Amino acid sequence: MKHQKPLLQHPKITTATPPIVAKFTSYHNTKPKPEAKDFIRAGCNETCIRRPDAARACYELLLLYAAFINGSYNRASLAIATVMVSKLADLADDLRWYGETGSWLDGCVRVLEEAVAGARVQALPTLGRMSAIADNKLEGKDPDFLLIWNWLRSVDNNFVKCWDGGLKRIKDRAPSSIVADHSEYATAAIFFRPRPNWTPQSPDEKNP
Repeated sequence: MKHQKPLLQHPKITTATPPIVAKFTSYHNTKPKPEAKDFIRAGCNETCIRRPDAARACYELLLLYAAFINGSYNRASLAIATVMVSKLADLADDLRWYGETGSWLDGCVRVLEEAVAGARVQALPTLGRMSAIADNKLEGKDPDFLLIWNWLRSVDNNFVKCWDGGLKRIKDRAPSSIVADHSEYATAAIFFRPRPNWTPQSPDEKNP
């Protein structure tokens, strides 16, 4: 399909890397322990049990960060959320090439922009702070945990509306929509499903 000037005239989402990403990108060249890879595989399979396609994508997306995650639920949450934000930004950019201003796509781009902006300003830094807390020390009433819970619930609800509203009909023309769908589903599943379902249990309960 030949692209012409995009019809949706929203400002382009910045691709600048949030400072928090530097927290774990330095681990890319670090070979993870087998146990770290097993933890990601088990976690993705369990949390995405209803979506085998999302479970596979979850593992592939997080494998690069296995050494950073190292069996920590909190660091897995930071990693998958950061991946999701990147994929949602890519999708918003791609969607500008489709539809007409005022269409359902226009609204979809707007909610994606809001999700990405909210993540870079508040959600990712908050997850960064949470990643420094030991898994067994983070409580459900923690203000940061509740902030992320509410933000991600909003992102999940809006993405589902966008997907059902028409995004799934053009997924073959916008491949980034599939990756965004997988990463969004995996992020919601990892964060919302109970931790005890993760097997094996985190070997890194005292993570720094």
